[in-house]
Amino acid sequence: MYNAQKVHQVVQENKQELIDFLVECVQTPSVTGDELAMGKVIVKWIERIGLEPQVYEAQKDRPNIIAEWFGSTSGRRFVFNGHIDVFPPVEGDPGLYGPWSGKIVDGYIYGRGTADMKGGLCASIMAVKLLKEMGFDPKGSVLLSCVSDEENGSKYGVKYLLEKGLLNGDFGICMDVTCGKVLVTGGGSIGAYVTYRSVPGHCSIPHPSIDALKKSVVAINELYKLDARLRGSYYPPFNSSSCLSVSSIHSGEATNNHPAMSRFSIDFRIIPGQTLEWAHNEILGVLDGLKEKDPEFDYTYEVEREFPTLELDPNSEIVKAACAAYEDVMDKPAELYERNGSCDAHHIVKATGMTMPNFGPGDDIGECCQANEKLLIDEYLSFVEIYMMTLIRLLG
Repeated sequence: MYNAQKVHQVVQENKQELIDFLVECVQTPSVTGDELAMGKVIVKWIERIGLEPQVYEAQKDRPNIIAEWFGSTSGRRFVFNGHIDVFPPVEGDPGLYGPWSGKIVDGYIYGRGTADMKGGLCASIMAVKLLKEMGFDPKGSVLLSCVSDEENGSKYGVKYLLEKGLLNGDFGICMDVTCGKVLVTGGGSIGAYVTYRSVPGHCSIPHPSIDALKKSVVAINELYKLDARLRGSYYPPFNSSSCLSVSSIHSGEATNNHPAMSRFSIDFRIIPGQTLEWAHNEILGVLDGLKEKDPEFDYTYEVEREFPTLELDPNSEIVKAACAAYEDVMDKPAELYERNGSCDAHHIVKATGMTMPNFGPGDDIGECCQANEKLLIDEYLSFVEIYMMTLIRLLG
């Protein structure tokens, strides 16, 4: 009999092992671009479950791990998706216990990635482990996918696996941090670089045309006008609008030389109803307009990352099952959630058409990515149960 009471009992009986797994993961640094050590930990634990992890690398030493648990009968495929990379520690502030401590104090585990998103990732793997040990036989299969590069746009992670056709499924959950709520709507984003160039020269002589930095300044001011127009597209559930920020600029090499190159970055956030194509066209419309007026404003445009918006049916089977599983475990109704943020589920939904809400433990606003990032151990254990009950409801 697979019910919430039995699931809770099993989780409590295996509580220390579940915590040990999370502690080991938090103590393993995995800043985006340096995910190899964390990948080895995940492979080791998946092998302990009795599954066969497959490792795919779009870039050397940046593993993407998938492992599938097949039931004895054919059926639907459930996909768990989580990322193993984390943001760098806060510069100049190691926090109370250091970014990789995994220290447990007053019921919380501290360290980089506890919320975003090693807690949710570990909970999904442990959910599969415990159900397998209980003898649960899924009608279909469960795919674990643990990927690199999510924090930098997913080019070497989820996007690579999608190109290879390895993440198709009927439904699934992305375990990214959502304050324990079921996220059905998310904003999209673009991260891009604009580069201007010009002839160099000594500042003792006026520049013969327009130096690269001045071109950037003119373009940035025009982009700020675009941002002002965007603020009219307010989306109440996000308490926000689409918006454009110029987030960095690099130019010049000396105080007495005209800069020959200037490069600045753009972050563009979009809301439901807006597309990536539309957003790119808005940016390029500004830049091309300047170039049409003056050919000196020739530029290069490099896209570092892009996430489409996420817009799911709140009445879909997976959303209802996740909400019901939450109520099974927590004895209270689940909340649906909308936020102006992005994750790998956005790519998966767009590429495959499956429904995949974000649903994970941790505070995505107050603690996530802060120097003292932490996760309540009891919340982590509850999500092991919630993911187990979700699988039971959908594949039982």
